[in-house]
Amino acid sequence: MKEIVGRVVSNKMMKTVTVMVERLYRHPRFKRFVRAKKKYAAHDELNECNPGDVVRLKHSRPLSKTKRWVVEEILRRERIFDGEAVNAAVKERVRTEKRERLAAERGFAASAAAEPGA
Repeated sequence: MKEIVGRVVSNKMMKTVTVMVERLYRHPRFKRFVRAKKKYAAHDELNECNPGDVVRLKHSRPLSKTKRWVVEEILRRERIFDGEAVNAAVKERVRTEKRERLAAERGFAASAAAEPGA
């Protein structure tokens, strides 16, 4: 069975992922290395793949009009970005910095900083 390795670019379909496979080859006429990309539709039975994951595909019988590959293994998972948690942390940090800045303007932080050094 033929196997290829690629990166998942989309998982918006049920039990199907789109995988981008890059290959490097030498151009026959210009003798330069050329990077070629091709997208494959692959079957993901358990909907485990997320965009950015590196997967190994195995050739199979035709599963639909465009699907001829099955995700055999997830080689490396991409970190999942939780935007809400990051936004909450940034807002909290901005709030504390603003509070410290206001305290410094009023002179509370300046007098507290001068006492330990004396």
